Amino acid sequence: MRLTQQVIDKLRFDPGKDDRIDFDDAVPGFGLRTRRVKKWNGALSNHPPSQSWIFQYRIAGQTRRMNLGQVSAIKAQAAREIAAKLHAKVTLGEDPALQKVEAKAKASDTLGNLVAKYLDRQRTELRPGSMRAITRYLQKHCASLQRVPVDSVDRRAVANVLANVEKASGAVSANRTRTALSACFSWAMKEGIAASNPVVGTSQRQEKSRERILSAAEIKLVCNGLPDSQYGTVLKILLLTGARLNEIAQLRWSEIDFQRGVISLSGDRTKNKRPHEVPMSPSVRALLEVQPKNGHENCFRSLDVARHKRELDETITKLNGGEPIPHWTHHDLRRSAATGMAEIGVQPHIIEAVLNHISGHKAGVAGIYNRAAYSNEKRDALNRWDSHVLKVVE
Repeated sequence: MRLTQQVIDKLRFDPGKDDRIDFDDAVPGFGLRTRRVKKWNGALSNHPPSQSWIFQYRIAGQTRRMNLGQVSAIKAQAAREIAAKLHAKVTLGEDPALQKVEAKAKASDTLGNLVAKYLDRQRTELRPGSMRAITRYLQKHCASLQRVPVDSVDRRAVANVLANVEKASGAVSANRTRTALSACFSWAMKEGIAASNPVVGTSQRQEKSRERILSAAEIKLVCNGLPDSQYGTVLKILLLTGARLNEIAQLRWSEIDFQRGVISLSGDRTKNKRPHEVPMSPSVRALLEVQPKNGHENCFRSLDVARHKRELDETITKLNGGEPIPHWTHHDLRRSAATGMAEIGVQPHIIEAVLNHISGHKAGVAGIYNRAAYSNEKRDALNRWDSHVLKVVE
């Protein structure tokens, strides 16, 4: 029997039967399954029977059956051609049903799912700040690829994403996104999730090294524009210590030793993962001593630094006669502190110690043997810088 529409219209159920399968004589395994529609309680429905094309075959001693689609959606000749192609695959030793399952699995294995697994694995390896950054690069900047199957993410798709990130956020963000995505795919290859790393071969953007240093006049404008708030206190301490934003914004009371006059940061709170002690100058001590504890572990509550920075820039513009100063970031305060200390005569290796840098005279082999903490020298440098800043802003 050749399954045609005329033949299908004449098919009837055998007495007492609600399900029948009829096979086509032209293509082995090609058939039609007709079933009565039942209600949720098992009773027969008044709806017409459900009819779907199937392909049935045996491989490795097992019988497999594939659903090719509803008769109402696929014409008989089109279904027969699909079945003929599947029969050819079986003849060559392939397993179409297994291939379909694998294809579905790959389709559901999207970049979004991969990123979620990768971030979950990295959560215990990275500091909170680094974790937030990588999450932003992989989820926000790569949002257009989240629903794309992992194996379908190719070099061109990655290049397009990086180009869009560069246009919206600059070369640095594009490069950081590229690095994060490459690390994610490298991990996926080791886990057997991805066959290759499509980031390899994409272009790395040319970055311009930031050299923004605030002048004395700009430092005065910034300090005069700071609000009488915890955000203002944090920025004052950044300028006076040369510390990083998160080191001060997330400062804990347990890290402050008023008796010794130091801020002690453990390795998990510093960028280079090395413990670091910051001597408190008189101004820094005074700023910290007046902070209310209120039973909290942290000195400062969670700050919306982006919003506060925008408001500060608006205030600075008003103080400057309506003229905004050139773009600057919180990190520029660290660079300005380092440069300012150098200008008042602090030696380079002491400045490096103040900043907790592993470079210059402490880089490489020299750093292994030179473990001097320079505690007294750092205190003297920060005290001198404190006095200098007070003269600048008065």
